[in-house]
Amino acid sequence: MDSDANTRRLHCGDAIDVISNLPSDLLDLILKQLPIDCVARMSTVSKIWRGKWEMHPHLVFDDFFFDRISQRFSFRNRELELYEFSRTVSSILLGRSGLILKFVLCIPYDLPLRHCSDIDIWIRNISNKGVREVQLHSRRSSVSYRIPSYLFSCSDLTRLSISYCILTPPLMFEGFRNLISVSLVGVKITAYTSFGAQLRKLYLQSCVGIEHLGRQFKYYINLTFLSITDSGEIDWQWFGCTRKVNVSVLMLCGKAKKIVDLEELVDNMPRIGNLHLDGSFLKFLESGAAIRRHILTMDALKYLTLDKVGFYDLGQIKNVICLMGISPKLEKLVMNLEFDLKWWNYVEESREQMVSSVAQYLQSLYLVGMTFNRLETVEIYVVENSAELEFIKLLLASSPSLRSMRILNMISDRKEALRISQELMRFPRASTNAEIIWR
Repeated sequence: MDSDANTRRLHCGDAIDVISNLPSDLLDLILKQLPIDCVARMSTVSKIWRGKWEMHPHLVFDDFFFDRISQRFSFRNRELELYEFSRTVSSILLGRSGLILKFVLCIPYDLPLRHCSDIDIWIRNISNKGVREVQLHSRRSSVSYRIPSYLFSCSDLTRLSISYCILTPPLMFEGFRNLISVSLVGVKITAYTSFGAQLRKLYLQSCVGIEHLGRQFKYYINLTFLSITDSGEIDWQWFGCTRKVNVSVLMLCGKAKKIVDLEELVDNMPRIGNLHLDGSFLKFLESGAAIRRHILTMDALKYLTLDKVGFYDLGQIKNVICLMGISPKLEKLVMNLEFDLKWWNYVEESREQMVSSVAQYLQSLYLVGMTFNRLETVEIYVVENSAELEFIKLLLASSPSLRSMRILNMISDRKEALRISQELMRFPRASTNAEIIWR
């Protein structure tokens, strides 16, 4: 009996030695796959694991981490869960002596304000640990968390992602030295802000106060990715510093007030290869003589995505055709149509007249014989009126390189849907390889 017990202990000891003596890069990979609280507890196994834990550079306190804490309680006690969340995070951070290269924190939506001071301490703790990536994700709540000034002293920071917080940089803050990527969702910016000269990627969604970012666009020109969605009025003077941008998303979501000069936009974004716009942007787009005569073109544009385009709005459709016409290398077009127009704002006669005007305009283009020589893929969601069919007819007849056209229809009448699909199949095609997928 004693011999068997000794044998079992020997095997267990050998197993521990085998794991502990794995190559460092493999151990690091194992640690990255484990929840952070499990990694912290593993530091008690041996001195080797303790050393590994102290040097573990990634701390991720996400929703999965909070759920694990909640599962420790046999009954639901939200206040106790939140207290344990704060206590555990504080304990883990205080037990760390090495570098922290990545810090992710998902703040529970109902974390009491008294615990927000704990978050300030956590950010102060990581600010002098060489942190390079910070993600702070709050939830929509009546009280937003205000990012402390410690964050702006993270001189090694390269990636920053913040959701539903308040961003107030110190008065004399001039920007981060190494920051290359910023993502802000639901963030309120309350003071003039610059993310530094190295910034390559800027993503803004549902933000307030983006007018405070003027300094970023005035002095720095290294952006290659720019996305602004539903974040209020855009200062179009910013686009004088976007000459290196190759991917851009501009979704005004009905909040545009000023006319957008397409000539200036095209001239300031010569490298744009992937462009995503919405109907509000198209509605306020104004093309000059150089655009209409195709003197000024978007020579690098290959992918064009258009959201909430209304085939009842002649101005929008003219601008769609204009954008396609000045993009000689366009390969893919994706359109999400505004099929739920809220027609109750229009009488039936007005609706039919608006759609008819667009259809007649598209028919005139069909007679002119314009071409989209490089267009290979088209996706249109969703089709329901005659103007949209005229647009499809134009594309099929004008795209000699077309390979695939995917169409999603929202026609409730099955007989009518069948009739239209049969009509589509009879449309003349410039490409013999063009396949129509009707769903």
